[in-house]
Amino acid sequence: MNLDIVEAWHRLAQPVAVDLSPWQWVIIAAVVLVLVIPAPAWRITGLYSTLVHELGHIVSALFTGRFVTGLKLGWDHSGEVVSRGRGKFSVIVSGIFGYPAPLWVSAVMFWAISIGYAGQALGIYALFFLLALIFVRNWPALVVCAVSAIVALGVVFFAPVEAYLYLSLLIAGFLLIAGLRDYVKLLAVHTWRRRDIGQSDAYLIARATHTFAGLWLLVILVLGAFALWWSATSLVALV
Repeated sequence: MNLDIVEAWHRLAQPVAVDLSPWQWVIIAAVVLVLVIPAPAWRITGLYSTLVHELGHIVSALFTGRFVTGLKLGWDHSGEVVSRGRGKFSVIVSGIFGYPAPLWVSAVMFWAISIGYAGQALGIYALFFLLALIFVRNWPALVVCAVSAIVALGVVFFAPVEAYLYLSLLIAGFLLIAGLRDYVKLLAVHTWRRRDIGQSDAYLIARATHTFAGLWLLVILVLGAFALWWSATSLVALV
């Protein structure tokens, strides 16, 4: 094994054309659904979706000047980001970008794939998970972060350029469906599963800012809807 970073960078920079047959699209979609829909698979893959959710909190917190002190995940798909900062604005921004994060990462990846940048998108994806290791504070977070980074880096360094497209499409597709699944859960806790309302970021923002959870739920839904629209336009261009 030769970890040639310069060579890997040149390979990532190569344009990757998307020329898949209908059957290839069907296989990719089937794999994505198998990873998200069945409960036994989701117990494992849902940890990755939770990690991306929490990374959304981390990135938005850092952009608003908050100091992130830790990231924790639970094997039950729970997650927690601890940060410090002043002002309600940073609380709001860092709070609303958790649920939209999987959909936004999916949208960005589909867009990058549609313009031939599947390799660069995969490289940035791997870099994000390596940087996330700085914030992990328990074993589940460490395991999920490390596995995510190792898989992406393994493809970057050792797989043929054509593999960039397939892994990027699988990641983008997975995060699209997983993000939608999380939104269904979010709506559920605000309607028929009110006993779990404490799991909602909209509720937590409202409690911290003494406002209404419905307002922040609407903002989160709008952010998700925009990401879905972006994904849809990129997928139309791909297919």
